[in-house]
Amino acid sequence: MERFIFVLGSNWQLSLAELDNYLKFSKYRGRIIDYSANLAIVEFDDLHQDPHYINKLMEIQFNLGGCQKISKIFDFIDINTIKDSFPIQMQKFKHVESTRKKIINIIDNVIIGKKGIFPKVYESMFFAVSIYPNLYDDRYYSEILVKHFLPFLNKEISTVLRQKGSIKVLYYQYPEKNIKSGNLNPIFPHHIIKYDLLNENRAEIIFGFTEEGAYLGRTFTTDNPNFKKKIDEERPNKEFKSSISPKLAIIMLNFLNLFENREDKKILDPFVGNGTIALFSILQDFQIYGSDNNLTKVNNTIRNIHWLLSSIEEEIPPYTHQRIIKQDARSLSKKFDSYFFDGICTEPELGPFYLKKPYYSQARELIDNELEPLYDDFFREAYKILKPNSRICFISPIINTIDGNDIQVNIDKIASKHNFCIVPLLDLNRIISKSNQKLKFRKQQVRTLIDAKKGQIVKRKIYVLEKNE
Repeated sequence: MERFIFVLGSNWQLSLAELDNYLKFSKYRGRIIDYSANLAIVEFDDLHQDPHYINKLMEIQFNLGGCQKISKIFDFIDINTIKDSFPIQMQKFKHVESTRKKIINIIDNVIIGKKGIFPKVYESMFFAVSIYPNLYDDRYYSEILVKHFLPFLNKEISTVLRQKGSIKVLYYQYPEKNIKSGNLNPIFPHHIIKYDLLNENRAEIIFGFTEEGAYLGRTFTTDNPNFKKKIDEERPNKEFKSSISPKLAIIMLNFLNLFENREDKKILDPFVGNGTIALFSILQDFQIYGSDNNLTKVNNTIRNIHWLLSSIEEEIPPYTHQRIIKQDARSLSKKFDSYFFDGICTEPELGPFYLKKPYYSQARELIDNELEPLYDDFFREAYKILKPNSRICFISPIINTIDGNDIQVNIDKIASKHNFCIVPLLDLNRIISKSNQKLKFRKQQVRTLIDAKKGQIVKRKIYVLEKNE
């Protein structure tokens, strides 16, 4: 059975949860059989049997918000072979030399051939080696894999290509200062696009590490960050301080579990703002509806939708103004019919944009007097307009206060009051257990996940709620 490397986004826990959910509920059924803080190893039920499976991988890549690249796995090297070949402290070079021959033999067998990384040899060849460690803070990565294993791979792969008949062999050279310091990132998706690494005579060759060893693969699909960046930054109306990222918007849409016939599914963002979720809902083929109690934001979203559809040369539907409306989230049922929506995806009001941490008493007052009453009314209305068993993917704030305590809205209490149950973001029955504490998942951790950068005052806490009947 074919296996694939899915390179995860910067929030690897959230990316892993999205991927597992997708593999569990979409038409491309599969399972994560191994993972690290950078990648997931996936086996599909039957996708690999399709002769055009690369086209399916491209579709999956487009549908996922937390996946940077997808690579096909050609071989595996167990961790003991790697560490015997490249020990932290060299003792017997003869032993090292003999175990390195095992790695050289694997490279010989998978680089060239009908079922190899390069199916045929060209006069000119170019490749880039990307090493994804189990954890970036692992000393073995910075001291050994970057400084010794990477040069070894570049040399051996180049040698094989020349021996097979290639005349001109080049490889991607990382900045020397990063190699010397051991502070090296694998190449990014925009490098794959820039260097045409999806062409037949070019490739990104991945060595993806988990606790078990290194999976050797070739990248077949990649995210297009330039496209997402253009939509996010070049739309006519934007608000960088508070807007969620395009990747998070896509991840949230996927947690609604609406993978079939998306063109028939009606999605609502009742705190539409300047329309990030709305724009990416359109790109994911949903029928998007939006509302906000701020008329300026409603008009901004409509202009952004018109701009997007014009940019991708799609016809602008005449009913946009009827679907993006001024309406308070506390009274949604006055404008929308009962059981109308297939899902709700939204980031509501999170409070002010803090330049410095508030006091605990200030944050408590905000939550008690503004946010909890707003969310309470919103969930009451959401229940009325959602179809049975439909989902809400919802963000709630965690506010870091100057007193040193985090404070948040009691979503469990409000959701239960209005007959919604919290759905864990990750099914632990489908994820293998890890020995490294940094990679372990615990039951309480996966009910919700947090999306935040280091030092962020207001963190986003992501919930998936399902309507009980």
